[in-house]
Amino acid sequence: MSEPNGRITVLIAEDEPAVRSALADLIDIEDELELVGAAADAQEAIDLAKEHLPDVALVDVKMPAGGGTRAAREIRSLSPTTRVVALSAYEDRTTVLEMLRAGAAGYLVKGTSAGEIVEAIRRSVRGQASLSTEVTAEVIHELVELLDRSERMTRELHDLDRTKSELIQILSHELMSPITVIQGAAGTISGLGGALSQEDARDLATSVSRAADRLRRLVGNLAATARLDREEAEVTTRPMLAADVIDMAEAEFPEAEGRFRLSSRDRSVELWGDLQLASAAVVALMENALEHSPPDEPVDVVVEATGVEALFHVSDRGPGVDPEVAGRIFAAFTQADASVTRRHEGLGIGLYLARKIMAAHEGRIEFRAREGGGTTFTLAFPQAARGDTIR
Repeated sequence: MSEPNGRITVLIAEDEPAVRSALADLIDIEDELELVGAAADAQEAIDLAKEHLPDVALVDVKMPAGGGTRAAREIRSLSPTTRVVALSAYEDRTTVLEMLRAGAAGYLVKGTSAGEIVEAIRRSVRGQASLSTEVTAEVIHELVELLDRSERMTRELHDLDRTKSELIQILSHELMSPITVIQGAAGTISGLGGALSQEDARDLATSVSRAADRLRRLVGNLAATARLDREEAEVTTRPMLAADVIDMAEAEFPEAEGRFRLSSRDRSVELWGDLQLASAAVVALMENALEHSPPDEPVDVVVEATGVEALFHVSDRGPGVDPEVAGRIFAAFTQADASVTRRHEGLGIGLYLARKIMAAHEGRIEFRAREGGGTTFTLAFPQAARGDTIR
């Protein structure tokens, strides 16, 4: 720390004896500076800093026992008020930034005049930075890039925070719908008990079953999405029949019996896929079609083989895709109507999940307007050859 007489205490850390001696002489001839130690390596500099707590440490970048970066970090840790000024023969941007990140308040290239070194020491005590002109332009450019990156990250964090809030709102609504049905049924049964007719009891049981199925699909979609969102998520595929994928998907909708119009054509098509995930992608399209189709309109499911791809077409007679939504239809939490009073249910994650599944299968998903009204969504899986083994 500063001497009682107001002089600036200085520690030198330099492994070259001649340079160390010259710096010591420079400090000695300046009346306002007080030399408290001269170290030959990083460890010695750290030890001397711990003992003297100098105002300024003039530190060589490349020296034994860890170099200037280690010395700067540990000196700043031991004595936060000590200002570190780096002195180096290296003026490359990487070296400069390493020292600045380690806590250096200044960076001088060796060969800098004695007056500039003294002035850098004075400036550091006043909390001002000092950079040699040889490195200033590059460092400023890098600092501008870092600032841009920081602002970009701040915007991304704000976007994530907004997405989180939207997710909580949407998820709350989607969970509340089936929960309300289940609670209502439970309240009715509790209140009326044996007064319920067999038909009313059956209707209540059906409502509860549908609500439970929706909850199960919602949770399953979230779990599958989390699995595929993990980096390097691997999908093990094998040859399988399109009929198996369709049958597993249709079994998810016991309450929609008769709503699906399944084409028997090409159900024997073979594809490469993960049965659980492939059926989940078809389920996402089926659920989307059911939500947007009038209750008296069937949902058409057709399988087609091209010789290269196995295509699953799911067509509805809904209102079609709003042009404002079309560009982000496969993004997470995208809905044609995002308000909490919207007519259609849906977390807005089904089509996103389908896209992730197709990417994991090296396939694709697309949609087009359907002639006569509605939309056709298509999943394209790699087609398996007839000679491949079905298991």
